[in-house]
Amino acid sequence: MRAKPPNSSSLLKQWRQAGSLSYVGASAASPTGTALPGADDEDWSRLVSGRGDPFLTAKWERIVFFHFVVNAERIRPLLRAPFELDLHEGRACVSLAAVTMRRFRPCRPISIAWCFGAIRRQQFLNLRTYVHCGGEPGVLFLHGWLSRPFGVALPSGLCGLSYAFASVDYHHDAASSALRGVVTAGKPGHRFAYHSKPPAETCFGPCPRGSLSEFAMERCTGFFWRGQEPRVIRVWHPHWLQAPLEPTIEDVSLVTSRFPWFSEARMAEANYGPGFDRVWLGRAHPVDKACKARREGHRRLSSFFEMP
Repeated sequence: MRAKPPNSSSLLKQWRQAGSLSYVGASAASPTGTALPGADDEDWSRLVSGRGDPFLTAKWERIVFFHFVVNAERIRPLLRAPFELDLHEGRACVSLAAVTMRRFRPCRPISIAWCFGAIRRQQFLNLRTYVHCGGEPGVLFLHGWLSRPFGVALPSGLCGLSYAFASVDYHHDAASSALRGVVTAGKPGHRFAYHSKPPAETCFGPCPRGSLSEFAMERCTGFFWRGQEPRVIRVWHPHWLQAPLEPTIEDVSLVTSRFPWFSEARMAEANYGPGFDRVWLGRAHPVDKACKARREGHRRLSSFFEMP
């Protein structure tokens, strides 16, 4: 039986004291667990370089990734400085990620992150491509479709962000006879719909080295635009344990109605990830300030170790 994971404050204290703790409580049969970074973990170092980070933790569960390859010239017009497109074997990649998040917890006793605790569950479908900025590899979010928190019909696109609220219905239980999902938005009823056989329990493992899934999934930095301002949000979680899928995509009109070029994209890989009991999330920072903080990373990391 797995031990009950410690709370966020305890994890921070353990990591400061021990300096390096490994991913524990995970197996192929149960690929989630409590995890802490090693002392030389670059992704963790990036995360804690941001003021007030890590901000909160959340559980990510039963995630399905769909990876597509597309002509790079279709993607480059979507990019603006300071982002530069990353290619995998000479091709651009875009992915759709169907994500469920639960159990939001603040990392500090006094924090606005406590407000997130009122959200029992949040589901997303996001479209992303892969870029680097100032030498830092990351995900560039192109658009997102979000479930409505508390079932309230809130307006989409607030604060200059590229998202829309949608009806999200995921059934990602690997023990069931099938995985399936439907995301619906817009008056014409545009959908993204799919189904797949569940992965075999013995198939779980790390992303194969050099694979498209490794290229796409092993990134802990997310970039996005807020109006005309580039922003960055960093997270930390262990390396993915995943299983390949062979899904059938029934409808992509939700995506092609907004991005017509997506009809030319070819699905190359898909993955199921049971997720993580605890993912550490940072705040959204302006990219220029985040880069400056990284340059001062040693001082910030020392301050982190000294926090009460």
